Amino acid sequence: MIKDTKEIDAILIALNKSIDAHYKWLVKMFRCAVSSDVTQPDIMADNSHFICQFGQWLNSQSLHNEDDCSYVNKINTAHEKMHLLGKELLLAIVDNRTHLWQFDSFQDALLAFTSAVMDYKIYLLSIRSNIDVLTGLPGRRMLDESFDQQLLDAEPLNLYILLLDIDRFKHVNDTYGHLVGDVVLRALASNLLAWTRYDEVAYRYGGEEFIIIIRTKTDEQASLAGLRLCQLIGQKKIPYADGEIGITVTAGITRVQHEETLDTALGRADRAMYQGKQTGRNRCMFMDEREQISLVDSNDGISYPLSA
Repeated sequence: MIKDTKEIDAILIALNKSIDAHYKWLVKMFRCAVSSDVTQPDIMADNSHFICQFGQWLNSQSLHNEDDCSYVNKINTAHEKMHLLGKELLLAIVDNRTHLWQFDSFQDALLAFTSAVMDYKIYLLSIRSNIDVLTGLPGRRMLDESFDQQLLDAEPLNLYILLLDIDRFKHVNDTYGHLVGDVVLRALASNLLAWTRYDEVAYRYGGEEFIIIIRTKTDEQASLAGLRLCQLIGQKKIPYADGEIGITVTAGITRVQHEETLDTALGRADRAMYQGKQTGRNRCMFMDEREQISLVDSNDGISYPLSA
């Protein structure tokens, strides 16, 4: 699951507070060295890296994907090593048996910890910068950057692109104004987040177009997933200041072929969607790799072939 801006901001705030607490921990260690105090559990205990405030923050993290795990695991490893070398240095100072290499080792551990934390911050800020400001959905750039890996990770399932476009959105803007149009876009994005399942990820493509990446076994399953979303959108009224607005969407869906580029697959989905617009709107169309277009039927998936 991709984080939204609020979640990223909350993580960054909590992370900064925990880092501030670790600066205090470092000063506390200096005080312990001066007073020969080896009783503080967040410095001297075997599990001190769990007890300190930063360790508590680490333990509270809910990891969403492999990238999250990789960054946080690196922080955890560096944090634990920093605590271990800090404890050894403090004992050496108290026992008056210090060596220069002990200070150097602790310094290197501090720098490694700082570097791991900074890498995670950059990763989070990169995600945040790729999230569409209006809708809160990940934008086209994020899809561009992750698409090849998503295609690899989908195996043994297939990867599908669902491109959907709000029908007659210009009429909404012309009739109700662009502010209400923005309300519609935000509401649709929020609904898509609520309605997409574990193997479905929604993106803001641009304008009134959205992309859903779907991982599933068969063309029929993917087509029915697309039809489900189209029907849910058509059934849901969107409230605004003076009432409610009903919208429909037209969608095109296609299976991404092995090592195929995003633009190539997206082109098929776009042509399928265009065919849906030309034949009545408010429908989901499937295009196969031979560019045969079919209307998706709610009973058995793909049916009613149409000319491409």
